[in-house]
Amino acid sequence: MKIGKETGRKPKYGMLSCVAYMYRIMWKYKRSLVFVGILKIPAATAASVLTLCIPSVLLGSLERYHKFSPIAFIILGLVFADTLLALADSCLGKKAEMAEFHVIARLQYQHQKSLLERDFYLDYDPMVRTMDERARRSIESNHARAVHFPMDFSDMISVVLRFFLFGACLSLLDPLIVVLLIMGCVVNIPLSVWERRRSYETQDKRNRIRKKLDYLSFQLARDFRFGKEIRLYHLGPFLSALSNRLFGEYRREREEVEQRSLAVAAFGFFVVLVRDGAAYAFLIGKALSGEMDAAGFVLYFSAISQMAGFLSDLIWKWSGISEGALQVSDYREDLEVCASLKKENGIPVPSGPFSIEFKDGMLTITAEKNGERNVLKKISFRIGAGEKVALVGVNGAGKTTLTKLMCGLLVPTEGEILLDGHALQEYNRDEVYELFGLIPQNYHLLPVSIARNIACTDDEDGIDREKLARCITLSGLLGKLESLPMGAQTPLNRQVNPDGTELSGGEIQKLLLARLLYRSPGCMILDEPTAALDPIAEDRMYRMYRKMAERSTAVFISHRLVSTRFCDRIFLLDAGGLAETGTHRELMAAGKKYRKLFEVQSKYYKDRPGERIWMEEQG
Repeated sequence: MKIGKETGRKPKYGMLSCVAYMYRIMWKYKRSLVFVGILKIPAATAASVLTLCIPSVLLGSLERYHKFSPIAFIILGLVFADTLLALADSCLGKKAEMAEFHVIARLQYQHQKSLLERDFYLDYDPMVRTMDERARRSIESNHARAVHFPMDFSDMISVVLRFFLFGACLSLLDPLIVVLLIMGCVVNIPLSVWERRRSYETQDKRNRIRKKLDYLSFQLARDFRFGKEIRLYHLGPFLSALSNRLFGEYRREREEVEQRSLAVAAFGFFVVLVRDGAAYAFLIGKALSGEMDAAGFVLYFSAISQMAGFLSDLIWKWSGISEGALQVSDYREDLEVCASLKKENGIPVPSGPFSIEFKDGMLTITAEKNGERNVLKKISFRIGAGEKVALVGVNGAGKTTLTKLMCGLLVPTEGEILLDGHALQEYNRDEVYELFGLIPQNYHLLPVSIARNIACTDDEDGIDREKLARCITLSGLLGKLESLPMGAQTPLNRQVNPDGTELSGGEIQKLLLARLLYRSPGCMILDEPTAALDPIAEDRMYRMYRKMAERSTAVFISHRLVSTRFCDRIFLLDAGGLAETGTHRELMAAGKKYRKLFEVQSKYYKDRPGERIWMEEQG
């Protein structure tokens, strides 16, 4: 589907399409739930017929037989049938309840898989984020309407069958009673549709508030990493006030939903009162005039009562499955978000170092409330195959954004990006990802073995052990692993693995280096991975990375200009544009912004003996 500004809140898929989709899911992953839905129809119909017939049969038997023995056999038969049907209903209900958990787990897994596999740049689209939230709320628990949708649809078919069955019975008495009951049902439908539509249209606002509350309640409040700042800076009262304000907003939104529901329910009660009162009055009149016996009166009285209940159930079920269909449609639409990068066959990717070229590349980000803003202006440059370049500039200049565009994680809104002379869209997306090795500012280590964290694989058997050992040695991580009883098989993250270990900042840097070496990419990108190090240590680390990248195209990012002077070229970014480019000596000789920034940074080291010597060595 096309992503952009939403013009209206309308579902893409209709009810029958959503029914077919859910039954395909059930047939594929939990086939028994399909049969449960089918068996519930005759079981519920039989139970209703038995409930209708019991009073009339008993009363007729009492009038017909003078001995109790045949009546006792009839009672036992009815009790046995009622017990059997109740047992069947209970078993089917339990089976449906257990199967629904499997279905919701499958839907949640499918949604998470879709989020992880789709193009990264879609996460920046506010409309996509809204769709993600709708889909997540649709399957967040077994109480969601979308999860109950298949069984509700089955129940509605059962209600419709019983409606026609009991309607046929009542029509023998007088068709006007059936017409009266139906008219009372039809009157409620417009209000029910209005209530459902209004709730659907305002759902996104409630979702946004819930998302904020979930962050405060389940992420910030439960993550110990936030604990220090909350205590040291006395942020508890502020966060409590913020939570209370959001709770108040959400409560007001929910109250509007409940008030609409209450108004519809009150109107429905009034209609039912008039409708059923008229039907019962008609039946009592027939009995008083002697047109029916006691058994017939009980039979028709029970039929009217159940018929009225079926009509109420029909409205309720219809409202439920309509809401469920809307949620299923939201879920399906989110899975079908289209991207611009190929996931099928593309042209062959480069086998070694490759060139990267920007042709009027521009990136515009759309904020949810503040409109659009240009993160990267139209920019053009070319990095040759095997060239080592540095991206420098103040914070927010666009350095990290530029590298994400190179990797295909982001897609330019204007212009194009070429790898070895071919547009990114010509390649297979996943093969493009294999071309790059990235050490980001914010890294993520998985709660698996150190070996798997280096090889980035979900299969221990797929790791090249000789290559792994070589990368561990070159990165300087060998000493740490020799001190661990399980060596490279030691898992990380003690919260998940009690027998695991936690690495220090320096050890993590070595692991990231080993990961980069193991990948042996055609292009290495280092996005300020040494920002926490002092300038001398950072310079040494970058020089080591340069040596490792001799057979690759390399892009180094640093806010310390002196650390990247060894590169073939330096690109100075400013306010999302390319301000200057050249070697360190060329940029210093030009005397523009690069030189000013360099001099501002260097003055902090000139009064410190060790660093002054280092600066002199740098020229």
